[in-house]
Amino acid sequence: MNYELVNVLRADTENWKHQKQRAQESNSKLITLAPDPFFLRKHENDYSTMINVVDTVTKRTYDQQQSLFFNKVPTVAGAQIFMNADGVTSIIKNGERIGKLRLFPGTRRLVQDVTYYNGDGTRDLIEEYTFDGQLYSNIFYYQDQVQEIAFFDNQQNVRLRFHFYEGSLNLITIENPVTHEVTEKYDSMAQFQAAQVAKIVGPEDHVGIGYLGIELDALSKTKSTNTLYLDEPAFDGDQLKGNLKLIIENNISYIQQVVVRPEDYQRMLEQGIDVTKVKAK
Repeated sequence: MNYELVNVLRADTENWKHQKQRAQESNSKLITLAPDPFFLRKHENDYSTMINVVDTVTKRTYDQQQSLFFNKVPTVAGAQIFMNADGVTSIIKNGERIGKLRLFPGTRRLVQDVTYYNGDGTRDLIEEYTFDGQLYSNIFYYQDQVQEIAFFDNQQNVRLRFHFYEGSLNLITIENPVTHEVTEKYDSMAQFQAAQVAKIVGPEDHVGIGYLGIELDALSKTKSTNTLYLDEPAFDGDQLKGNLKLIIENNISYIQQVVVRPEDYQRMLEQGIDVTKVKAK
């Protein structure tokens, strides 16, 4: 099978336009890496054959017929939801504003997330919802710093947690949704993504990427045939970019081919760089 891999699908970028064209021409499935409550909307509007790594872990499915209107969102007992004149939707209890709703852009009604506040005005919790109105995640805060993100399946069982220390991600755990026993543990996002992508793509598959960063690291455990289609310049000044140099010299061996702009390919030839793994667009 053919795949294209990207951290986040950003439909307004030139890179995505090129990647989408490749994907359509090769009948590829798109894999996105980052958590994305907008996944269903992108699936509908931008590319219909796609999967998300976080959704694969949580086993989430989507229902295009469902949605969640702002006045139906589950909230604190006794609280009321008001749409203000300025467009901000507030949650009020006993005359106090305890939270606010944010709506998906362009919908005016569908809930994207709900933020709850402590008495001092700092954030306590954010509930994220998917475009089809299902609870996607809970983001927990302490002293206005994120402490943990818990990702749910369709039955609102936690299957995946991102743990933070002093504002930085330092642990990722996958757990049994019933017993909450931790079944997998990772020290970094790169480790987590690489392990999950390796479960999706196999030795007979082909994967294309367009960047030298997150997507490159996510392929590090794969046995597939992987191609880097480099949209950005290959050189920093007179030098090849670091990761690109490692690929060309085969120190990063899990990328088998690099496709670069014709002017960069010519420059490599002029500098005597080994272009065994390189071809011009």
